[in-house]
Amino acid sequence: MGNPVTVNHVTLSLVKFEKFDSNIPAANKPNGPLVNISGAEGGNSTPYTVTVLAYLPDNTLNRVDNTSGLQLQGDQIYLNYYGINPVQVLNKNGGTDNLQGREFRVEFNCEEEATNYDLYYIQFTYKVESGASADMIWVRDEDDDPETDRGTVTVPVKDGE
Repeated sequence: MGNPVTVNHVTLSLVKFEKFDSNIPAANKPNGPLVNISGAEGGNSTPYTVTVLAYLPDNTLNRVDNTSGLQLQGDQIYLNYYGINPVQVLNKNGGTDNLQGREFRVEFNCEEEATNYDLYYIQFTYKVESGASADMIWVRDEDDDPETDRGTVTVPVKDGE
């Protein structure tokens, strides 16, 4: 479904993009997308599968500014990759750790405040063509005209944890 795109030495391929549900009240929307990854990066050329459940406004969406990634819906919804960036995450002791994560964004542009949302299932693979490994991935849903942007940090479980 769609052609692979390479951005910053990472190749993205869309597996599936589907609207799951609609007319979800804003009060029932979580703070960020829900994300799952297939496994830890390990320096081989294995593509990693990422599954995202993203709540996007059911209002009219306008053209997004960054169209360098995977086109999900016309010029209105894109999955873009922003490289490896630092992110602070909570650790099991209640403090924070600084990690390096691959930053992905589900981007859209909605000029109106949303009262209802649609739930989308997004599944994609990414393959590191060259460069460093990352500690985790970071997926955000980002409005080009934001009031707030939210994200979810996902770290694969390591053996023994």
